[in-house]
Amino acid sequence: MTTAAEYRQFAEECLEAMRAALIPEVRAALFVAAQRWTALADHSEDEDLPASARRRHGRSGHASAPARN
Repeated sequence: MTTAAEYRQFAEECLEAMRAALIPEVRAALFVAAQRWTALADHSEDEDLPASARRRHGRSGHASAPARN
């Protein structure tokens, strides 16, 4: 099973590639991918929290779907 830390690493790798990319469409796609990896990490962390902790942190445990561009 992939951990939140691994998802965050994937997001960082996308951002590194984005900074190196020259084509605007590639940069945009890598940025969106990084956002989605980060959303997965957040969701994974939410699933690991007990319901009482999610309420304290303002998280319902139900992550909304990432925006699609």
